[in-house]
Amino acid sequence: MADVAPETLLARAIADILVAGGLGVWRKDGTAYTADEHGLFIDQPMPTTVRQLTLVTPLRPVRDSRTTVLYRAQLATRLVAEKTNMAGIRARADRIAGLFDHREYTPPILGISFSTEYSRLYFDPDSQNQVMVTQSFEFLGHTPSPNPGTTP
Repeated sequence: MADVAPETLLARAIADILVAGGLGVWRKDGTAYTADEHGLFIDQPMPTTVRQLTLVTPLRPVRDSRTTVLYRAQLATRLVAEKTNMAGIRARADRIAGLFDHREYTPPILGISFSTEYSRLYFDPDSQNQVMVTQSFEFLGHTPSPNPGTTP
């Protein structure tokens, strides 16, 4: 099995936490989502065939020092406006932030010690009556060691 980039591991862990929090369904095998499901997607273009979704996009990690890294991810959540409204998308964003904002050891990988939401932007209904929010999070972690069991 090929090595997986740390930011991809983070995106997968975020999806697992969203599923555990009741905020979506993640079909790792690529099976299509039903119209009633809130689909979770990782690191791909924004799907046009699924109307209710959260897309987790890993952003480039930023080295803070020799061993400390800021891992970052953006979550873009889209809902159907006739089922909700701007208050509904705000509530959804708050639920997501509740899982990741100012949390210790979340997710418990990559030596992550603290996570913070640092950006949030709402989008009004589009021509297909869909509302959206993007949220950016940073996760303070450690540089993976090239030799497990040693310090980087």
